[in-house]
Amino acid sequence: MNENLLVKNVRLVCLVLAMGTWSWNGAAQTPVINELMASNDLAHYDDFFEFDDWVEIYNPGGLVQLAGYHLSDDPNNLTKYTIPDTDPGTTFLTPGDHMIIWLDRDSAQGVLHANFKLSPEDEGVWLTDPDGETVLDFIQYPPQQTDVSYGRACDGCEEWEYFNVPTPGAMNAQTDLPTPTLYINEVLLENTAVLVDESGEFEPWLEVYNPNPFQVNLGGYTVLLEGGNNVTLPLDNPVETTVEADGFLLLWMDGEPAEGGHHLDLIPEVQNQTIRLIGPDMFIADEYDVQVSFANISWGRQTDGAATSVYFDTPTPRVTNSLVVVPAAPVVLNECLTFNVSGEVDNAGELEDWVEIHNPTDGAIDLAGYYLTDRLNNPTKWRFPLDAGDSTVIAPNGYMLLWADNDPEQGWNHVEFRLNNVGEVLVLRSPDGFTIADSVHFGTSDPDVSYARLPNATGPFEWVDEPTPGECNDCTEEVVEAESLTPSVFLGGNPSSPGAAIRLLEEAVLYDASGRKVASLSKGWAQVPEGLHGVYVVQGASGHRQRLLVLNP
Repeated sequence: MNENLLVKNVRLVCLVLAMGTWSWNGAAQTPVINELMASNDLAHYDDFFEFDDWVEIYNPGGLVQLAGYHLSDDPNNLTKYTIPDTDPGTTFLTPGDHMIIWLDRDSAQGVLHANFKLSPEDEGVWLTDPDGETVLDFIQYPPQQTDVSYGRACDGCEEWEYFNVPTPGAMNAQTDLPTPTLYINEVLLENTAVLVDESGEFEPWLEVYNPNPFQVNLGGYTVLLEGGNNVTLPLDNPVETTVEADGFLLLWMDGEPAEGGHHLDLIPEVQNQTIRLIGPDMFIADEYDVQVSFANISWGRQTDGAATSVYFDTPTPRVTNSLVVVPAAPVVLNECLTFNVSGEVDNAGELEDWVEIHNPTDGAIDLAGYYLTDRLNNPTKWRFPLDAGDSTVIAPNGYMLLWADNDPEQGWNHVEFRLNNVGEVLVLRSPDGFTIADSVHFGTSDPDVSYARLPNATGPFEWVDEPTPGECNDCTEEVVEAESLTPSVFLGGNPSSPGAAIRLLEEAVLYDASGRKVASLSKGWAQVPEGLHGVYVVQGASGHRQRLLVLNP
């Protein structure tokens, strides 16, 4: 065993001992977790033709009946799922057998369907003996790329690696894929003001375009600059080296590979040159002649993959070179919660991460076609549906709550990713996938503490002990201060009624008792809006406030 692997195993054992009272049985002949997929979109479907998470159990020797064994994604609840004893033929393994258990949170579909799902972000799987305490095997995995599995290099081996061609139910082995058609689509060698990387630095970059109907993992591909300077992309970070189908991947040529798999350990000269992209089979995927102009002007194909190239005064990193800019509506990311322990539950009764978007204008805004992402290098990770009707419309001065739970089957507003409570980024983009409507970077959060704009909609983000999903972030205090209001904003009957006339002495805003904006009112005669009942506050442009009691006739 090499020294690095020994250190890794020692750390894992220490982690096991620190997590609780359960013990670990690492005997060679016990069943082991052999392969898993934590994000399955098109790779393999189950017996109900559904693409769900899965884990593969491998039996290295002996006869094993897995009924009564346990699987879990929570080390504090090792018996989360118990393999049923109702179908012993299905759960019996002979030496060398593989068994797939679908982690789909749908145990009603059969004995090999567990009651939990995996997260593609830094989670783990535990296999436990029927005694509920002895851990037979476990794996805490790094971030996972959709349709790429993570498994042992060979059945039962200690080393783990990624598989672009997963092997569920079969022997673990790598399958070499032929290098497909790819394009170096756009290059910027002198970047001083166009785009910053995750570290906030302006660095040179090249963009790869994948015209194929399938994703391509560039792990193992080589970027070769004129003069022989070259680098091979890592095999252990498919999240940052995969180009989505008909998508784009930005590679930073900054000489800083420690910043991520898409950061190349080379820095190009600012001069005309040829750049080559070479596949693991040494096939040249693309060879591109780059012309240099002025700083912050890129050189790219006139249209994606075209033979002719032009200068771009406005570079288009990560999006089509035929970009038609769609200005973003004035909406804001207003609040988010990444560690929901006892707060708001979704429509399925589950405690999930959430994101709140606010429309601070007096007009309705439709977000159909907009994009939300938690990865800078994948700006179009999740798209607001185009077929959800009025559901994607935020009312004037209204709020929209999105559940970041990776449960799209629970409704259109369930985003296909989860938030990371140790910190990450959220970016909301217009339908062009490029123009940013709003963004926020957040750090490590405590349970049930949200990150919210204060003052509401306009202020910087702050950690808030009392989250306000779907509501104004700081309007409660406004209502409390209204106790000492004086009649200086409007004239008219008070109590009033819906439709009644009042005379505004200045422009004003009408708030309800919770501090939520109800309407904007112009100076002069105005009508009390229909549908109101209760106590309201009228706040003038001068800052003066006056209480208004509205009673239904």
